[in-house]
Amino acid sequence: MPNKLIAVLRIIGAFGIGGGLRASLLSDSLASYREVYDKGGRKFSLRIQRFVEKSRAIIFLDGITDRTAAESLKSEYFYVRRCDLPPTANGEFYLCDLVGKEVAVAGSALKCKILSAQNFGAGDLLEVSCGEGSFFVPFTKENFPDTDGEMLMTLEAFEGFRN
Repeated sequence: MPNKLIAVLRIIGAFGIGGGLRASLLSDSLASYREVYDKGGRKFSLRIQRFVEKSRAIIFLDGITDRTAAESLKSEYFYVRRCDLPPTANGEFYLCDLVGKEVAVAGSALKCKILSAQNFGAGDLLEVSCGEGSFFVPFTKENFPDTDGEMLMTLEAFEGFRN
C-alpha cells in the first residue's frame, strides 16, 4: 500500500509551444503536490502555472519542453504515491483506502465488499458487491452512517440501490 499510485490529473492537451500542458484535475489539492509519477513510476517535478477553472489547470512537468512532447502525453494520467498524501483528520479518510473494505448491512447478517470508488460528476459513488453482481451507492452519511471502525451501509441503501 505505501507505494500505491493515486491518479491526480489527466493530460487533455498541449498549451503553447514551450511544453505547457492542459490538465484535468482529479484532486482538490493538486497545489500541494510537487512531484507526480507516470504509469511507469517515472517521477516528474510539477509546476502549476494557473488554474483555468476548479477542475482544470495549465501545468508544466520537468523534461517536457516543447509542444511535440506535450502533445504526446494527451490522455495520460499522472499520479502521487499514497504514502505522500497528507494525514487525514479524525473521521476523514481517502476514498482509495475504502476499496477492498468489508461493509456490514445494518439490520442484517449481510457482508458486502467495496470494489471501487467513482465520481462521474454528481458526487462520490461506492461500487459494492454482495455476492453476485455489483451496484453503486451514493457515498453519503445517510447511506453510510458514521461508526467506530466498522463500515456500515443502511438497509434502505442496500435495498434501494441493489439491482
